[in-house]
Amino acid sequence: MPKIKFTKSTLEKLAAPPGERVDYFDTETRGLGLRVGNSSKTFFVKVDIRDAGSKTGYRSVRKTLGRFGEITLEQARKEIQGYDDRDKGFVPGVRLEIKRGQTKMHGSDVTLAQMLEAYFLEKKTAEGNSYKPSTVRGYTNIVTRHFETWLSLPLAEIGKLTPEVVIDRYRQAEIGHGPYGARNAFVMLAAIINYARVKYPGVVATNPLAVLRFGKHMKKIQARTERLEGKEFGIFYQGIQKFNENIRDCYLFCLYHGLRSQEAATLRWEYVNLDRLTLTIPDTKNRRPLYAPLCRQSLEILERRLAQREEGCPFVFPAVKTVRYSTNKTGHVRLMATALKLNTGLNITVHGLRRTFITTARRLKIFEDADRLTNHVDSTISGRHYDATDVEDLRRPLQTIAGELERLMKEGTAKVLQLH
Repeated sequence: MPKIKFTKSTLEKLAAPPGERVDYFDTETRGLGLRVGNSSKTFFVKVDIRDAGSKTGYRSVRKTLGRFGEITLEQARKEIQGYDDRDKGFVPGVRLEIKRGQTKMHGSDVTLAQMLEAYFLEKKTAEGNSYKPSTVRGYTNIVTRHFETWLSLPLAEIGKLTPEVVIDRYRQAEIGHGPYGARNAFVMLAAIINYARVKYPGVVATNPLAVLRFGKHMKKIQARTERLEGKEFGIFYQGIQKFNENIRDCYLFCLYHGLRSQEAATLRWEYVNLDRLTLTIPDTKNRRPLYAPLCRQSLEILERRLAQREEGCPFVFPAVKTVRYSTNKTGHVRLMATALKLNTGLNITVHGLRRTFITTARRLKIFEDADRLTNHVDSTISGRHYDATDVEDLRRPLQTIAGELERLMKEGTAKVLQLH
């Protein structure tokens, strides 16, 4: 955050790099800043106030004053420092108002909708990263869908929700979305309110949703275990033939590599190297890129897709608009559990194919390499500092797993042994 002496001519010359925003602070007026974007420059004030919930005992509060050009530098300084009014006498500046807690940033007027937005803007994941855009969209859609009538309420009103209101709302959610859907939504909302308690302790003293946990109203979510077993491999293989070739091949690609749904569906040709027979997934759930070899089965799939690729199409598995469940606004296929269950008659999800890959690998006594192929992080000392396993080391284990998966789908569960 660069500091410069604010003058009219200096501010007029300031510019930000394309697509970025830069905050400048005045050396003359304490707390006065100017945010410079590509199309606007906006005055703001930044003040550190006491906050018992913060690790440092303080937190920073920002308040927008107005756009440069709509208000002058002198007016911005006057707003911050205060001024004499003929009728009102001395009018306190914005800095003093913030110190006294008289702005909405103190939390009294912050709504649940604003808190939902702030939660994802300010909080980080356990690894210290910002939440992925897809995660933010998913969580926001769930909270918005379940608590639309609560979003406009100030946090003070949210904190006063009675146990009866919370329990009744939870039961309505169970009826409409099932016990797991209800639990998922209320756990997300509880996390947002808990963050509000830390940020605005004077406004939200307790989390009213705690009654659900202490009263054991929420059904405990069991870890999912669905995967292909026995004759289901053959049923699955026959069922996916009902999809168009793009979607069918994408399901198979998921299975042969143990990929997550989005990792396979959004795969781009730029991340496939047919010369070196390798595959890269740059953006995974744990944010660590996955580098993997190609097996014979996945290479055959890619060659089929390449032969039918439309010029300029970036996706390996592009959307086909004429087939139900297959289109996506981004241009790639969508792998949906609803469609998979409908066409196969099996209680299997897309992620269940990933479990099938890992289970098959373990039955073949392939453990560590299966974790590497599915990008499961080895957090041990050896895994973090000494493991030098590369793509070529994983080629044989992957082919062994893929070969067994193919056999199970086409031949069944019994193995043919040659006796000598």
